[in-house]
Parts: sequence; structure tokens; C-alpha cells
Amino acid sequence: MLDTTKRWPEVAQYNHVKNAQVIAPGQVLRIQLAWLKNYPAQAKIESLQGAVLLNGKPAKVGDIVDMGAKLETPEGASLRMSLPDGSTLNMLENTQLEAKTLTRKKQGVPFESVFRLVTGRIDAIKKKYPDGQAPLRIQAMHATIGVRGTHFRMGQENGSTLAEIENGLVSFGDEAQAAPIALAAAQGSVGDGVHNPAMIPLLAAPNFALMPEFNPRALSFSVTEVVGAKGYRGELAGDAEFLNLLAPVASDSAVIKLPPLAVGHYWLRLRAVDEHGLQGVEGVTPIIVQDIAVPLPIELKPTSLKIEGDGLQVTWVGEPGLTYECHIASNPAFKFPLVNVVLNSAKLSIPSPDAGQYWMRVRALNADGKRSDWSEAMSFKVK
Repeated sequence: MLDTTKRWPEVAQYNHVKNAQVIAPGQVLRIQLAWLKNYPAQAKIESLQGAVLLNGKPAKVGDIVDMGAKLETPEGASLRMSLPDGSTLNMLENTQLEAKTLTRKKQGVPFESVFRLVTGRIDAIKKKYPDGQAPLRIQAMHATIGVRGTHFRMGQENGSTLAEIENGLVSFGDEAQAAPIALAAAQGSVGDGVHNPAMIPLLAAPNFALMPEFNPRALSFSVTEVVGAKGYRGELAGDAEFLNLLAPVASDSAVIKLPPLAVGHYWLRLRAVDEHGLQGVEGVTPIIVQDIAVPLPIELKPTSLKIEGDGLQVTWVGEPGLTYECHIASNPAFKFPLVNVVLNSAKLSIPSPDAGQYWMRVRALNADGKRSDWSEAMSFKVK
């Protein structure tokens, strides 16, 4: 049952057995979970963006990450994987990571996960367990992070090992040299292989006090300058939990430019970067990308609709240089439109639909891609 045959003196001492050579039938021996034999465990890729590689081959959602696996996220790519204990580890772009140890105990819930950060950055949320039951360690060039339950980031950049703690408590340091230091929320440290790591307060979170409504073609805004910031880094996601990262965000100034986005709701997390390269406490804000409407040049009148034979013709008041999007549906909410067309003139001509009640609406589109509001719905019957 034990991870090594050399454990027996510890078992004897733990159970106050005076003579370890004499064990009586029926005697109960207590054994710590940490002493039990290890079995292989696995991590799993839950989501990814871009050309992620697993052991040198293209990765996909659902792939299993075994002990010894090598993961790589090139520029613009990222992935999220779940660890055996339910924790989450995100690899950001330009990162290489190796799974050195992924083990579990046959009894109970203890797991152990050890990763080697070769280069790049990770962001992890570690679930909390009692001491020794699910440790996580991230090893880098000049230091190791030891974690029980916390949200932290770690980087291996420009020859330095960086640690940034959002919440919780971690140990950070070179395991082979000086004793690790403790880092708490809003604290970080740098390991350079020369000096002993020291605690460094992280910069404050960026302030999103004045967030505009974004034009899909000009996604930029300014944050209140964080004192001491040399730049800003972050990630864009389609959900508030940042489970599915869409793109990295980087700026050398307080003017933040986002990548092109479709109309919709997004979330941005952003951090100020200090003189050491440490990224500060992250600020989070929703991003709403909306159409910017042009004046509505459309008038729909009941007299503009004609049903002649097997054809339906509708005309409306239009303006030169505009195109028109037209919906016809069998319900006033326009759920699953029967007709969804874009026209170059203020006229629709289609075969007549089957007998029934219908609703129609139109909106204008100009050359820049801007859209008007929808017109009021016009109802009509086909007999």
C-alpha cells in the first residue's frame, strides 16, 4: 500500500509501536494518506484558442494531458485545462509547459501536480484542500511556486521567474537554495538566480470609470493611468469567468486597443506592468459592442404591399447609396425568419408565402457597415 518499502519506521512511530518486528493479528495501524502508493493521474484540455500543440501535434478540446506531456501555445493562442483535483490552469500565448508529475492516491482524494514552466505565462486558480492532499507546484528557471488554494500567475520572461498573487497564499523561491518566501494577495516577486527573492507590492488594478459603447471598427479606450505602470497586459473572453479566452491584449500606454470584435458582450481583464515586469492586480470590466445606428430613412405603409397572383411585392421610402435588410416571419418576435435578404433597392419581390399571418420589418445599411434601427413591424395576411 505504501509508496516505498522504507516507510515502515514512520508507520511504527506514527502508531507508537515499540517493537516494529512484532505486530499482532487484528492490530489496527493508521497510515497517513501522503504515504500511500501513487497512481498516474491526468489533466484535460477544456478549451483552446489558436494553434495549440500537445506533444508537438495539434491539440483539440477534450485531449488528455498525461504525465510527461509537453504543451505549447504560440502567438495568439491559449488553452485552459482542468487538473485532477478540479483546479484550472490557463496557458497564455507564447508559453511552453511540461507536465512533470500528475499522480493520485488510490484511496481518498489526494492528488499531486507538478509542472515546469519553460517560457511564457500561466494563470491558475487552485482549489483548496487540507495540507498534503492536493499540492500544486510550478517550477521555473529560478524559482518554484508551491500552492494549496489560490489564484496566481507565474511567468518565465527575459531570464527572470515572476510570481503574482491575486488571492490566497503561496511559497516562492529556489527549492535548492534559500528558504522560500510567503506571498499573499496583491504581492509578487522576481527570481533571477542571483538574489534572494523579496516581496514586491503589485500595482493597483486599472480603473474603467468611463467605458464607451464600442464601434466594432474602432475598439479603443483609455484607462486612468496607474502610477508606476510601464504598460498594460490582459485577456479578452466571451464569459465573465474567463473560461474561454479569445485574445491577448497588450499596450505600452493607457490607451487600450482591442482586436476586431463582432457585435456582442465580452469581458476584459487588464493588469498594469511595473518596472520589474510584474503584472499587477487585475481589473475586470464588461465590454459591449453595439451597432451604431444611422438615421432611419424608412417608412412602411400598408399601401406599399401588394400580393398579385403567386408574387409578393413590398416597397418603401428609401435613399440613394443604402442597401436594405428585410425580414419576414410568422411571428411578431421575428424568431426564425422565413425571409432574410439584403437588397440594393427599396423594393422586395418574392414568391408569395403560404396562407397565414405574417410580419415584416426592414432596416438600412450604409457603405461603412452601420445599420439603422429596425422599422416598425408591418403585419399582413396571405389567403
